[in-house]
Amino acid sequence: MSRKRKLPLWLVILLSLLLAVLLAVFVLGPGNESRKDVQHIAIPDEQEPVAEEIEKVIAEDQTSIEPQSLQLVPPAERGIALILDDVGYDVPALKRMLRLSVPVAISVIPDAPYAGKSAELAHEAGQVVMLHLPMEPSTQKYRDRMSAAFLHEKMSRDALRQTFLNDLAMVPHVEGVNNHMGSHLTQFEEPMRGVMQLCHERGLFFVDSKTSSKSVAAKIAEEVGISWASRQIFLDHDINEQAMLGAWQRARRCVEKNMRCVVIAHPHAETVNFLEKHLSPDDASNMVSVKRVLAPALTAQRQLKQSEASKEKL
Repeated sequence: MSRKRKLPLWLVILLSLLLAVLLAVFVLGPGNESRKDVQHIAIPDEQEPVAEEIEKVIAEDQTSIEPQSLQLVPPAERGIALILDDVGYDVPALKRMLRLSVPVAISVIPDAPYAGKSAELAHEAGQVVMLHLPMEPSTQKYRDRMSAAFLHEKMSRDALRQTFLNDLAMVPHVEGVNNHMGSHLTQFEEPMRGVMQLCHERGLFFVDSKTSSKSVAAKIAEEVGISWASRQIFLDHDINEQAMLGAWQRARRCVEKNMRCVVIAHPHAETVNFLEKHLSPDDASNMVSVKRVLAPALTAQRQLKQSEASKEKL
């Protein structure tokens, strides 16, 4: 009976080291851009829960939330403004979204591992780049996971300003801002006034993600005098395909009613798959840049209506 020959110990060690190096290159290499950084604080798949009352209002009648941003507009101006939040983790998902060739604002988390690269890709594709500004949530689970990029209520005005500036420095080509989480911070006028004043200085618009029904973001933005809008629909609060279809149908009804609304989505695989499957040519033709749904034009329209109403009384 013949005995099997064993490999020399030095060869076993060498092969083991080679295998370890190959595994390290695969896991950490630049091509593995869809890997989520599990040590990172702001993991995109773990969304802060949306205030239930907001989603209830949207489900019942999406025109009843934020009426100032859902005014009737001429047909040429109506449309769906789509924002893709939580960008900076999954570059392949971003590239798929950009290949849809529809207006989509790309909102980048500043300290995400591929923040700079994602912003550059969006800019090169001719899309609006936004800063997805991390703000203090109300849920303790998420407060415990805040990174240095987050703004929080206890910050001094100077600290809040410097953190905001640091976040801006990490994302090139920024034209506007919306809040990442923030169900706590957006309820307080003083810190939000600091946010809006810096937006004013930098010529940035602000979109309220509406993670709290008590948010004062839109109110302060208007007081400070910057362009602003508010989110009406979360496309993928529930990533079930039928749930997303229901949310997208509400967005389509905006257009049918000669309105325009802001829809926020996220780069989940389910969301990208949904849009690739359900985005029709009519949908594409009715989608507009987020810059076309900002409040100043709507405010002017309200003033015109008020003026006309006053004339009728005379």
